Amino acid sequence: MTTRETLLTKTRWLLVGAASTAVAVAGVSILPATAASSDDVQQQPTGNHVVGEPWPADANPPLLYQTHEVRNPRGILFVAGQTPKSPDGKTYVHQWDMPAQIDRNFDQVIEQVRKAGYQPSDITQLRYSTTDEDLFVKNFDRVAARLQKEGIKPTSAAIGVERLAQPGVLLEIEAVAVR
Repeated sequence: MTTRETLLTKTRWLLVGAASTAVAVAGVSILPATAASSDDVQQQPTGNHVVGEPWPADANPPLLYQTHEVRNPRGILFVAGQTPKSPDGKTYVHQWDMPAQIDRNFDQVIEQVRKAGYQPSDITQLRYSTTDEDLFVKNFDRVAARLQKEGIKPTSAAIGVERLAQPGVLLEIEAVAVR
């Protein structure tokens, strides 16, 4: 099997596995949803943003959503992965410190979103890449606090990776915002 075939096989397994595996985040069991018809989804409109049902057993108010639709979008912003950098962008900061990296990375994502003329509430998707999944889950309450503070109702994925930009960088956050 070639490297490409192996990668595709693993990717298929991850996509299928993610749909059938229960995940625990911050001590809350997040169970996979059963297939629902569009009539079963309780949509929550916020302007042109409509979020679908939250993950079962999620926080109250919900923070993790299965869908996030934007009706009549006027723009789409893709924010590249943000790692914990100093304000001038030249130095990595908070190495080996997951809580501080969560805060710094969110600060950078929000800064990029605002610079482009979007609002944090326009963020529809977040992708977390982490070198330490257990430590990320242990600190997920910090992520949840930022989501709630900024009014972000994303679909999201947390992906374990072997390495990021350099040793000590534990987390990278990518975002998609739509208005």
